[in-house]
Amino acid sequence: MNRPKSTPTPDQRTEQLVRLYYPYIVRLVQSIVHDAGEAEDIAQETFIAALLTIDNATENVNYKSWLSKIAVNKARDLLRRRKVRARWQQLWGGHTDGRMPEDIAARNETVQQLWRAVESLNEKHRLPIVLRFGHNLPIRQIAELLEIKEGTVNSRLHNAQKQLARLLDLDVESVLLLYGGQL
Repeated sequence: MNRPKSTPTPDQRTEQLVRLYYPYIVRLVQSIVHDAGEAEDIAQETFIAALLTIDNATENVNYKSWLSKIAVNKARDLLRRRKVRARWQQLWGGHTDGRMPEDIAARNETVQQLWRAVESLNEKHRLPIVLRFGHNLPIRQIAELLEIKEGTVNSRLHNAQKQLARLLDLDVESVLLLYGGQL
C-alpha cells in the first residue's frame, strides 16, 4: 500500500539543513571572522536561530541564502563586538593592534599580501570581496545577504578593487588577476 509522502517536520527539516549546509556556513563565517572556533560557534548560533524560526519559513525559501544571511549578520555582530573589546583594551592599557590573526593558509607571499590588503579594507568593502571572490557568490545573493542593492554591491566591489590596487601598488586589472577566484 502506497502511503502519501508526508511533509518533513521542522526537526527533520532542521536536521537536513544542518547536514547539507553546516560545513558551508562554517567556511563562510570563518572567511569573515578568521577564527575557526568562533566560526563554529556562529554556525551553531545560525542553526539555532533557524530552528527558532523555521516554522515561519515558506516552502519555496532558498535555505542556503536564508542561512547565509543569518550567518553573515551574526559574523558582523561578532566583528562589531571585537572592535568594542579592542577599544576597551586600549583604553585600559591592554595591548592590541586591532588586527586579527589570519587563519588563511596562503601558498605564496603575493596571496598573503593580498589577504593583508583585503583585511585592511573597511567592512562594507571587505565583505563583498570575500563573498564574491572567496565564496564565488553571485552579485544578487551578496545583495540579499548584505541587504543592499545589486548596484551597491557592484560599486563596493569596484571601489574595493581600486583600494586594493592602490594598497598593493598594482593596477586594477592585476588585482583581478590575483584574485582568480582564489581569495
